[in-house]
Amino acid sequence: MDGLFDFDAIPVPGPPPGGLPVPAQRRGLRRQSELSLHQIADACGVSEDTVRAWEQGSTTPRGDTAAIYGHLLAALEARQAGTAAPEPPPAQAPDWAALGALRHEIPTRAAAHAPCRRCRQPTQHRVGGHPQHLGTRCPAPDTDRDLPAPPASRTAPAPAAGSPALPAQRPPLKAGPTVRLAYPPVKARGMSDGPLAVLEAGPSGLIAHLADGRTRTCPADDLHGLLCWAVNTPLGAAPVRREALPPGPLLVLTSTARARLALPANLPDLPARHPRSDHPLLQQARAVGWQTDADGLGPWARLHPSAGDPACDSIHLAVTDWGALHHDAWNLPERLTPGELAAALGQYTSLVRTPLGPPGACGHQLMRDLRPPAHRHTATGALLTLGVGGALTMPVDPAPCEAPPGHQLALHRSEQDALADTDIDWWRPPTPDETDRAYVVCLAVNLFHLAGIREIQVADGPAKHVPRPPFDRKRPGSWLVDLSAVSPHPMLPPAFAGTGPAWYTTPAVAYAALRVGAAQLPPPVEGWLRPGPTTPYLAPWYDHLRLARLAVLERLGITDTMGAPDLLAALADLPRADPVQRALLHALHATGQDALAALAQPPARPDQAALAAWPSPKEPTWRPDLYAAAVANARTNLHRKLARTSRSGYWPLAVAGGHIVYATRTPHLTEITDTPGSDFRIGISPGHVLPVAVRPLHWYTARCAEGVNPAQLLKDTCPSW
Repeated sequence: MDGLFDFDAIPVPGPPPGGLPVPAQRRGLRRQSELSLHQIADACGVSEDTVRAWEQGSTTPRGDTAAIYGHLLAALEARQAGTAAPEPPPAQAPDWAALGALRHEIPTRAAAHAPCRRCRQPTQHRVGGHPQHLGTRCPAPDTDRDLPAPPASRTAPAPAAGSPALPAQRPPLKAGPTVRLAYPPVKARGMSDGPLAVLEAGPSGLIAHLADGRTRTCPADDLHGLLCWAVNTPLGAAPVRREALPPGPLLVLTSTARARLALPANLPDLPARHPRSDHPLLQQARAVGWQTDADGLGPWARLHPSAGDPACDSIHLAVTDWGALHHDAWNLPERLTPGELAAALGQYTSLVRTPLGPPGACGHQLMRDLRPPAHRHTATGALLTLGVGGALTMPVDPAPCEAPPGHQLALHRSEQDALADTDIDWWRPPTPDETDRAYVVCLAVNLFHLAGIREIQVADGPAKHVPRPPFDRKRPGSWLVDLSAVSPHPMLPPAFAGTGPAWYTTPAVAYAALRVGAAQLPPPVEGWLRPGPTTPYLAPWYDHLRLARLAVLERLGITDTMGAPDLLAALADLPRADPVQRALLHALHATGQDALAALAQPPARPDQAALAAWPSPKEPTWRPDLYAAAVANARTNLHRKLARTSRSGYWPLAVAGGHIVYATRTPHLTEITDTPGSDFRIGISPGHVLPVAVRPLHWYTARCAEGVNPAQLLKDTCPSW
């Protein structure tokens, strides 16, 4: 009988005779079969990291997993040798559907199997007693009812004159051999068309608007054609610095382009967004050997070859109808033409980097771009970049006190065992002297969390537990120490959020030592400290964003050389300025502030959304300790300025993060900033202050009677920049 299995053979229990092949043979069988790690992982019902460990020999499969993996390798080996292999028992059979088009070369008794309860395709596996594929995580029957079925093989439209030739035959999606779409090596890619393209539907196809104002025709009517066009078009951008990887091109799909490509109008639900689901869009990508990263489908998606490296072989998609650009932190105007949108994103690219998601994600990636580690291609092993000193190179778990809520290390942690470093949230009623003043003014610190972060030291590596360590202001980490001796002034917010022994990061303890003296500081009880060399990791990132912000402000007619009266007048005219430049300014603020929050954000991947307790993301730049240090640094800097300004007779009424409310006799911020001894200065640099709002004093007292923080109310209503 032709085929891989002899259906008349008696099923052999357990793994094939002779055990598993050696790790090098396992990897060779997969590569010769042109299968990706995620396909093997799905077929065995494990993670990609597990399969990678099997192929490296660092771990060995056991039990039924070993049997499933062994039968899969035996089938691949028999397929290459042209021989037959016995059919495995149902309990130990791989999920052949995960192998994509290759599964059609592996005959099974599919007709006798029950239909999967989700995709209705035959399967011999059961999950929770119901027929369901083992690892492909196929969508529910109603998930794609509004989506067009993936097309079979058809002829591509003729390319326009002067455009790159496209394959004459589209690869089939359901059966038969596939034609894989290759991505040229990094050094062989052109970048003459710029970093991105905004696509809209034209009379006879798609029109791609480039960042420099030019247009290109795009003869694509599905995802496959779009990828073919992008691979053969010189789209891309140079890396932020020579030692970093170049970012992949960005394709922005407007409403008309989305409809032309037959994409659904609404964002797919969470199961269908999973990178291993059978969503029609993912099927089209797999048909040419491409896949998404672990984040799956979404408003922003990353596609790369299955045998490629997501860090350098990716094409990024932004679907505006799914929430990209107009409905997230970009805050771009709704009525921009595709050409104007391409120009605006091109300006952001020249200031920061090619967008790959919300501004916070771009700012987080910029940290890696400016201090890149050495990088080897995950598939070929070729050394692509040498990296720079001070880079973060290894994913690490946070210390138990540093783990953010929801992390597995914080699952059973008591409240007093968590870090006490938080932003200030404080208010008080006015004193009798302050009730004679007619106004309250609210001022805001520019880029509150970024001010002063250039000096924060970071070490590359996990924290070590140290009992009774002597305090060292140059050592990054967390310290369990009682700072009750630093008694708060009743007219000032407390300098530290905790009471009694509490966990603080190094900037907070250093400020306490400055206030009471190093000799009077109580010795820490214990610490989670990071040994080894340290570096001001965020210094180049801060400098990069600062210059980008100054450039946009200059386009808006605001410079750092302006005097206070001219600056305040220019700020008053800002709502009538160019809306695109104002949106870029908003995006730059979100790039900085949200990037710091991303240092400790929970995973957003579809397979981890429902986890009760999630593990540490495997990213070197996921560092909750660094975010906590930035928060502590901002709090201590603000408290220092509040204490110094109080010497002039002005005490804060309320504080919410970087927003401060003072009682004044005039409705002008300059009454505070021009007072001798004030530590606040009007300006546009990070750490300087700008006016937010002026209210009558009775408004403030009414909010106090309601028991709410007036500074928080003003913070929520003021412009974010």
